Amino acid sequence: MRPPMSLQSLDRTQWSYAEALAHVQNVTVARRATEAAKAPPKPRPAQDHWNPPQDPKIAWKAEAENELLVALRDGDLIAQGRYTEERPNGWGYGNSSGFGLHSGYHTSIRPEQWREGKYFSDRLTARDWEFIDIRMPRFLVKAIWPDYVPEVVRPAEGADAVPYTTPYLELMQAAIAKFGITPETQGKKECLVDWFLEQRIEGEPVSNKLADAMATLIRLPSAQRGGSKRVAGPDLRQTG
Repeated sequence: MRPPMSLQSLDRTQWSYAEALAHVQNVTVARRATEAAKAPPKPRPAQDHWNPPQDPKIAWKAEAENELLVALRDGDLIAQGRYTEERPNGWGYGNSSGFGLHSGYHTSIRPEQWREGKYFSDRLTARDWEFIDIRMPRFLVKAIWPDYVPEVVRPAEGADAVPYTTPYLELMQAAIAKFGITPETQGKKECLVDWFLEQRIEGEPVSNKLADAMATLIRLPSAQRGGSKRVAGPDLRQTG
């Protein structure tokens, strides 16, 4: 059982909204890219040269931003900001909200405020109030979106080792290469037996029984029944 976390060891690092969003986007893009790599390829839709296909990362980043805002609106993630109800600059225009004289201290932003306000240009603005300089605990962000670690595909046991073989298997592979044995060209068993009898394994001559067995094993079962497969050639018989 893990001991309870000490308050002194708590990560109190605060991330700005932009830093939190960058982390969530990096995690989401990495996860989505891995999923896309595993998925079967899709047919590429026809696109006009002036309308190229959209980079999927754009959609993945938008998905990440939406996830972050949903967590704030649902109260799963708590943020703080500097609050004001003062509007010294009227209702504002362009990127200006008109609000000013924000508090020098950070206070918690409630979930209902995230639902009421609109986040734009590093400000959470509603009709009668506004938060700027929004921050949130890094450890909470990472608790919801932990650093993405791609799954390590472990090779099958022994797959990274040299495949097991024996001198008998190696000699049979050498015979296949020497005589050019393929499914179409099987060679004559008698020739294979003679060749095996000329070889040595660990300094010892190959016995008649072993030579016969190896010559049998490197040929197809159908070749055992009907001899080596004949290669069709031109009919040289004269007619008439």
